Amino acid sequence: MLKTIFDDSPIPAFVIGRDHTIRYWNKALEKLSGIAAKDAIGTKDQWKSFYREERPVMADLIVDELHRKIPFWYPGKYNKSKLIEDAYEATDFFPALGDGGKWLRFTASALKNKAGNVIGAVETLEDVTDRKLAEDALRRSEETYRKLSVTDALTGLYNSRYFYEQLKSEIERAERYHHPLSLLLLDIDNFKDFNDTYGHIEGDEVLVRLGEVILTSLRKPDSAYRYGGEEFTVILPETTGNAATTLAERIREEFKREVFCPLGCDKAVYKTISVGVAQYISKEELRIFLKRADSNMYHAKRQGKDRVFFGNK
Repeated sequence: MLKTIFDDSPIPAFVIGRDHTIRYWNKALEKLSGIAAKDAIGTKDQWKSFYREERPVMADLIVDELHRKIPFWYPGKYNKSKLIEDAYEATDFFPALGDGGKWLRFTASALKNKAGNVIGAVETLEDVTDRKLAEDALRRSEETYRKLSVTDALTGLYNSRYFYEQLKSEIERAERYHHPLSLLLLDIDNFKDFNDTYGHIEGDEVLVRLGEVILTSLRKPDSAYRYGGEEFTVILPETTGNAATTLAERIREEFKREVFCPLGCDKAVYKTISVGVAQYISKEELRIFLKRADSNMYHAKRQGKDRVFFGNK
């Protein structure tokens, strides 16, 4: 009766003895693995259904009572069963299984005699490939949505809403570790005149190109944002005002070399930016820090544009 129940179970499963020899291999597992019970029973080839090279499956570890070895073979993929004593469960990808591999959720538990001695182990398996693929697709969709929600559609930089979140976070980090933090605020000079002369499509090209210049100038921890209209901002963690000024000058010079050829114009057009630099002062409110960067940018405008101004007052 037990053999009939085991064979007819819709859950793929096998049983091994104390010597690791396969004792049972049900029909559901035949279908999942592609290996007939007659070819599996009596052998120690349980690994062949799941791996390309010989290695212990979870049932083998349970039989040998090598629970401490489970983390080695299934790092970060297993849990101790909450329902069955001396049982472990895991989810893993098996590239050797089927065409293109499969994701399996599996549970292995010890079989004991009346004296409590381990005499074998049973392992059950479930094909969760479709569920895993659906979860991965959902996660990618959520990541894409999140990225779109914090990204400026035109330039590909982060948007102003995300800027405030990140600036707040970086200020908290600067306070906690007493590390420097600087901010750039960039504005395209005479951008309204350019738009009025050549149109918004050509104006958008200027915005996109500035975004590209900024991105190619940044280090890994830095982040750039389209602040609004023709204004951009850059958060520079671990950066003093003097170092930020050097970076701002590099961005200004690189952008100044960009060549624009608007439709209807018979000669190349060059654009410039004015940049305000501010270094965070301990205990300073976010709005005051941002206001100083904004004031420094307008000071650069008043000095004649196409320049960088760093002031920390």
